[in-house]
Amino acid sequence: MKMRNLKNIFLLTGLFGSLLLSSCNNDDPIKLRQKAVRKLYKHGSVKIAVANSFDENQTKMWDGILLAQEKIEKENLCPVKIELIKCEDGGNAILGATKAYEIAADKQVCAVIGHGYSDISLSNSLIYQYFGILHFNFISTIHTLTERNNPFVFSNMPTDIDFGDAAAELCERNGYKKVLIYYLENVSGTSLSNRFELGCNKRGISIATRESYDVTTSPQDIERSIKRWKNNFAFDSVFLAGRMPGIKTVLDIARQNGVNVPFVGADPFDDPAFASQIPFDENGRLFCVSNYDEITHNDMFNAFNIAFKEKFGYEPDIEAAQAYDALIVLAKAIAKAGSAVPDDISKALYNTTWDECVGPYIFQGNGAIYAHELTFKVFNDGKFSEIPGAHEVVSAEE
Repeated sequence: MKMRNLKNIFLLTGLFGSLLLSSCNNDDPIKLRQKAVRKLYKHGSVKIAVANSFDENQTKMWDGILLAQEKIEKENLCPVKIELIKCEDGGNAILGATKAYEIAADKQVCAVIGHGYSDISLSNSLIYQYFGILHFNFISTIHTLTERNNPFVFSNMPTDIDFGDAAAELCERNGYKKVLIYYLENVSGTSLSNRFELGCNKRGISIATRESYDVTTSPQDIERSIKRWKNNFAFDSVFLAGRMPGIKTVLDIARQNGVNVPFVGADPFDDPAFASQIPFDENGRLFCVSNYDEITHNDMFNAFNIAFKEKFGYEPDIEAAQAYDALIVLAKAIAKAGSAVPDDISKALYNTTWDECVGPYIFQGNGAIYAHELTFKVFNDGKFSEIPGAHEVVSAEE
């Protein structure tokens, strides 16, 4: 384990330990929140925090949230006014934890929609649980988030298990026999590549080698790794797990060094920030598994897509769609419960089919979604487009 990761763990442990010590003489934080939320609800409002790495990722997630808020107010989907609190988590666990405590300090906050990174979601979910805040994960894929018996965690995003299995299925469909794995060494990247490797083993696909990089890996180090692949291994494709801008850097260096095999990725590939920077000579050489199907017969999605482009003047991305759904589902759950108390919202979320733009979906008892369809895509002419007839139905339950 890297020293910086150990440092993060020690700092987070210290923060949480201080929290526990300081709360020993206080009332139950969950009951205090319930009281404050009920009082605010009676006055016609609820508070929902929205936390993400807005600056780092240049995400369209906040625009999706604003569009959802507009729809909720226009169609009276929630019986009370939703007050949004925007929180920048900085894309790292330490600042993310600090923001989680800041959110928790406001006892009127009933729910959080966040975070963009799985390691932040995973650690912050414990903070939210302690304070009795409902945590609605909109984009993180780490499967362990919903495996802790935490009644306040819900996720409308398929997991790394789902994406890893589907990516192996995509490689089999494409006829690949020997794949090289290069993954971002974080919670999500490691878990995704583990599942992908298992999926390949089940399908008789060999792994040429498996290597990792992290956010501190220099372009020179990446180039050295790629030259080593080319000189020492035979492979017909590369599975690349990571995020922007890292995945673009890896792809560029690979091509510059004569690695011209197809690249396969998961949902981070299906990002306009990535696709818009790829030259057309990559047509047919980049593939991904996505939760985002813009060529759909889902009327809810089509309405969202049209409304988003009319309001903001550009195409939405997966984070915008997922966050849009998250806020609308929370609003409808509050209406169904007749309450914004997190425990009441939690009960309302179960056993209901939420027919939203990236749905429909149903939440399991652990807060994960049941079987959900993923889409196989190929890069052509500036965007990732659905491969006709190529879908994979996956389940978040393992």
